[in-house]
Amino acid sequence: MYKSLTLPLKKSKINIIKYNKNIMKILKSQIIGLGPNSNLVKTYKESLKNLSKIQFEIAIGLMLGDASLQTQNKGKNYRMKFEWGEKNKPYLDHVYNLFDEWVLAKPHVKARVNVNDNLVINWAFQTISHEAFNILSELFLINKNNKKGISKELIKNHLTRRGLAFWFMDDGGKLDYNKKSKNLSVVLNTHSFTKEEVEIMTLELSNKFKLNCSIRNNKGKSVIVIDSSSFNTFNRLIKPYLIPEMEYKLPIQITIN
Repeated sequence: MYKSLTLPLKKSKINIIKYNKNIMKILKSQIIGLGPNSNLVKTYKESLKNLSKIQFEIAIGLMLGDASLQTQNKGKNYRMKFEWGEKNKPYLDHVYNLFDEWVLAKPHVKARVNVNDNLVINWAFQTISHEAFNILSELFLINKNNKKGISKELIKNHLTRRGLAFWFMDDGGKLDYNKKSKNLSVVLNTHSFTKEEVEIMTLELSNKFKLNCSIRNNKGKSVIVIDSSSFNTFNRLIKPYLIPEMEYKLPIQITIN
């Protein structure tokens, strides 16, 4: 049974639930604003064990996109970092909510002036550092310099429909943005991967999801193109997981019964 405790902290009170002898469960709302060395924060982090199945599937898609991993203790544990432009703020909020228990700070603005002297607004956030993210390092940080890559049969063994949807929302889009275009091809921007890795990803993506995929050169890098002939299949795969604000990336909007 649970026994309620009350601990003082800076003239306020924090309710903690004590159970299973000496294990304490602390709510995230109770540690917001505390320093990383706070005992309460440490206890909260210790109470977290693994990513949920859904979070893991999403994380695979995000890592195939623009998300990154960072370690501050030579690989003992890792944290995920996210950043998207102002236009995709609803998507950032969606991902933030999905990883809520792993994030202790609200998304923050990052502003810069580009080469054309225009103001660029991005939004970013990061998770806590935790061993739960180590599995992602084993799948994606396979190079000696910790540069992002892909492990053997990553798409075949770990990418799900949900993961594919988040990969597309994160770093995909129409192949042809001409408003009058009838081209239904979509592209997955894989610029951060090597040509050899993209070739493997393309083959595994084609085989696993029965998609007609090919490779195209873009800005000197290889990207994956999913042909118009596979658009209906692709759309059915990802539609249940797309948020309305990201449907603009699809060539056309199709209602699936």
